[in-house]
Amino acid sequence: MIFIAIAVALLAWQLWRLRTPAPATPEPAAAQAEAAEAAPETAEAAPVSAAPRKLQPAVGDYRNPAQAELKRRADGGDSRASCQLGMQLLRCTDLSAAEQVLAVAEDNARPDLPAEQRAYMGKLENRARQMVAECRNAPDDAWKQGNHYLRQAALAGEPEAMYRYARGDSVLIDYSRMGTPEFDRWRAEAGNMMQLSFEAGYLPSVFDLMVGYSDNSSPITGLIPNDPTKARAMRLLIGRLSGKPVDRPEARHAALEPAAAALAAQWQRDYFATLKPPLQRMPRVMPAGFASLYADENLESPCSQ
Repeated sequence: MIFIAIAVALLAWQLWRLRTPAPATPEPAAAQAEAAEAAPETAEAAPVSAAPRKLQPAVGDYRNPAQAELKRRADGGDSRASCQLGMQLLRCTDLSAAEQVLAVAEDNARPDLPAEQRAYMGKLENRARQMVAECRNAPDDAWKQGNHYLRQAALAGEPEAMYRYARGDSVLIDYSRMGTPEFDRWRAEAGNMMQLSFEAGYLPSVFDLMVGYSDNSSPITGLIPNDPTKARAMRLLIGRLSGKPVDRPEARHAALEPAAAALAAQWQRDYFATLKPPLQRMPRVMPAGFASLYADENLESPCSQ
């Protein structure tokens, strides 16, 4: 059954890739945002920019006081609060990871297991219980509102929100969202939004763009035109920032190396000048639900920086 589900999902994605978005017509930022919210079925929106856009507040029943306060701040224009609220709500859309941890809690507490393993699993179980308890009070339309507030933060120029929205942390949370107006709107915005996150100096975007310029192996990479020079430049940029050597280019792309090296140096100057290589660790950005369970203790929660 698992392989059948995967095959169906891949077929759906291939069919989606064959759909060509209608050409977008730029319009003033305020009117564009208003049209996108009021008429989501016309999802092929104009290319996004980093300029803040005023979106209408999402309406919902917020029984969690902390989330209600985040909503108040987000509706007042606080883009960081909007990003935090969006990710908290999206975390509650799929609790399967937390439920799986709790389902095997008894087995993981067996006395014959190493003490270190029991302690680690006990920590995961506590996180899972907290996550499930917090999500009991989430709005009934948590996914729709989570997407709304994550996108709002992205349109306001919040680098992590731009990255998470472009990566599909809302519309690709599962394949059931592929027929929604929100998915079509994401298709029109994601490629440019990932580029804006990169230009804002948000390091995780380098890895996604490197793959995106190389192939079409996922929904987001299928939205980024292949460019072997930029793909190689991204790989060289990672090497420059990490201080680690990079493999030699493929023979068929050897002639692109001078241009790619120059582009990598320019990107480092323009977008990552404040990072002092070599970086000790490259960043990991987990979806909100997995981060709540599996993130290292020293890893910040989504949108907290």
